[in-house]
This record gives sequence, C-alpha cells and structure tokens, in this order.
Amino acid sequence: MNVYKNRKEPFFFLVITLGGSFAAIFFAPSALKLFGFSGMSVTEILERPEESAGRALLLYQCIGSLLMFLVPGLIMINRWKIHKINTLEKPNWGWINTLLTIILLPLLLPFMDYLSSIWNNWGQQIPLLKGIFEQYNANAQLIEKMIFFEHIGDTLFSFIVFVIFAALSEEVFFRGTIQRFLHQSLKPGQAILIGAFAFALGHLNIVQLPFLLIAGGVLGLIYWVSGRLWVSVLAHALHNGLTYFWTLSSGPGNYGTIASTQTNYALVIISCSIALAIIIKMVKTRKTI
Repeated sequence: MNVYKNRKEPFFFLVITLGGSFAAIFFAPSALKLFGFSGMSVTEILERPEESAGRALLLYQCIGSLLMFLVPGLIMINRWKIHKINTLEKPNWGWINTLLTIILLPLLLPFMDYLSSIWNNWGQQIPLLKGIFEQYNANAQLIEKMIFFEHIGDTLFSFIVFVIFAALSEEVFFRGTIQRFLHQSLKPGQAILIGAFAFALGHLNIVQLPFLLIAGGVLGLIYWVSGRLWVSVLAHALHNGLTYFWTLSSGPGNYGTIASTQTNYALVIISCSIALAIIIKMVKTRKTI
C-alpha cells in the first residue's frame, strides 16, 4: 500500500504538530517559573538585569523547539519506518561533497543580506508593515538576552541551544519530515520549494522572509542532493554558528542587523557565481529538477 495516498497520513502529521504546539504552550512557561519569572511578560523579563532572566528565556526557547519541532519530527520518522515511507536516494558521497554543500549558505550570505536590505526598505514604507518591521528590534533584544552571558557555562548552553539544537530540531521537522513526505509524489524542485516556504512560515518572521526562503531552499537542495539529513543539519549548524559568533564579536545591539552600508556588488556577484557553480555540480549528481 502506498502510504502517501492514504489521506490519514497528512492528518496524522497535522495532529502531531498541533499537539506539539499545544504542549509547548503548556510546558515551555515552566522554564520561566523555574527561574522565578512566572506570570511575567517577555517584555518585563527583558528589562530584568539578572542573568537568570536570560537563562529562563533560553530554557523556554529550548523546550519550545523540542516540543514543536524535534518531537513531532521524530514521531513521524519512526512512524514511517513502520509504514514504509521512502527515504531519499543516497548517491555516492564523500568529504569533498560535504565541504562543498556546507559552504553554500556562507557564500550566499552577501546576496541574502542584499535582498534583506531591499525588503527592509520596502517594508518600512508600507504603513501596514512598518509596525511589524519596527517590532523586529524587540525580537533582536530577546535573542541577545539569550546569547550574551558572563559565565562560560551559560554561554556553552546558549551555543548548544542556538547552534546545534536549533539546527537539529528544524532539520528533522522541515527536511526530515515535511520535505521527505513531499518527495513521495512531487518533483524534486516542487518539494524543495514548498519545504522552503514551510521553513520560512514556521519562523513567523516576515522581516527575514527573503533570507529564510533562500536558506530553506538551499538546505532543502542540500538534503535532496545528498539524500542524508545529517548533511543539511551540519550546513544549518555551520550557518547558525557563524551568526552566533558574529553576534558575540559585534557586541549587543547588532543581532540580525540589516546592512546599512553600501552593498559590495563585486562580492555579491563573485560569491553567488561560486555558489551557483557548486549548485550545478550538486544537481548533476542527481536527476534534473
């Protein structure tokens, strides 16, 4: 029996996903209660000077990602072992292939930053969107509260949550579950595109929409050409790690800053050309999209 044709499968996935979301809503606030911030809004917690405020928010983020992404994804993957949902084909793969794929996102960062600048300028001029774009600063403060710590133990936990755990949770959910399921009936390009939209929408961040769409598409492409989830997890973790250490080195007030300096078009063209060459080489290892 072809499980993809069984309409109960998407319904089961929806139920599991909604269940994870409700569980996160119910259990994640326990992290705030544990550190003595029960009943306080995020804005109020951000104003607290104690490092425990950052720890509380960090644990809150970790529990949310666990219940919303990782647990539902693992449940579906385990279910599909029983119901025989096909995994992606695995071509011959070596360390050079891995190296070429994981540098794709860093190569495309100048172009993604350029698009984000255009998108940000456009959004600031639209009355209906201006408030949303201005609210992004508050979100950046929230992230920084969970990154900047004085003690090495807190910094290590922050690194694990933002760099490793976030990459693992999101890849298991968006690539290992959603995109894998889409590949059962759609063409590769369609599955990658829809998976990228799901990835962007799942972040609930319209300010970074172009950035998230490209990142989701590249990670989806990496997952398809490699046929291995760990490769996209590694690429995602590398990107998160670069962002994390850039934020630490730049200091507070710089997380997610949209570039305000003049775009280096030569850098954009060169880096995109290299990335395009790698993508063409990658696609040649698989069927044409």
